Amino acid sequence: MGLREEKKAEQRRAILNTAAALFRKRGYEETRVRDIVERLRISEVTFFNYFPTKDALIMAFAVEMLEYSIASVKRELERHDCSVPDRIRSLMRQWATSWDEDPEFHALVARQSRMMTDVKGVLAERSHQLYKQYERLFAEGQKRGEIRADHKPLHLAEMMEGMLILIAGNWVSGWWENRSDPLEERFMNAVTVFLEGCSTVKSARSRAFRAQRRLKTTPAKKVRRV
Repeated sequence: MGLREEKKAEQRRAILNTAAALFRKRGYEETRVRDIVERLRISEVTFFNYFPTKDALIMAFAVEMLEYSIASVKRELERHDCSVPDRIRSLMRQWATSWDEDPEFHALVARQSRMMTDVKGVLAERSHQLYKQYERLFAEGQKRGEIRADHKPLHLAEMMEGMLILIAGNWVSGWWENRSDPLEERFMNAVTVFLEGCSTVKSARSRAFRAQRRLKTTPAKKVRRV
């Protein structure tokens, strides 16, 4: 990266950092572009060279969150010193911890960007990248005999992500008004149950149980008398 690119990257980061600080202090609606540029002592023209709207700041934060998740899964894919289920648990703790450290800001970004429901655009593109990384992780677990192999890795990734998005969405929106369980506890409870269902041992027992039920419910063939 050349000197000019470095300066542009520094200016962009300064705008984002300043915006985040003001969003945390005043809230998104009460923060104006003018407030950001005055604190940075730059012109509005300079601001709009980097971000066409205030909403574009929120999108940038949402993209960073997804890229953080993608990078975290990639790091776990490079590890081979522990099982895939343990690596998945590690990922869930990382995500929950990062959100719990700054819950109001993460909730703001999730709501304003609609990052949990976006089906097109840059957020959807990053979400697909995340799914592909999870797919690779589940595929590795299947090859190692740690994850049941009777479902496609992508389907398992979709199940897990859908479960976590619902939990995070409830947490962000304050769905459970009278509950204050930490997000990490909610995530870890859910992923424990999910991974038990993905276990090869659990899968074998389930297949045996279903086979026994079929034997019990299948009518016995009548013996034809001569």
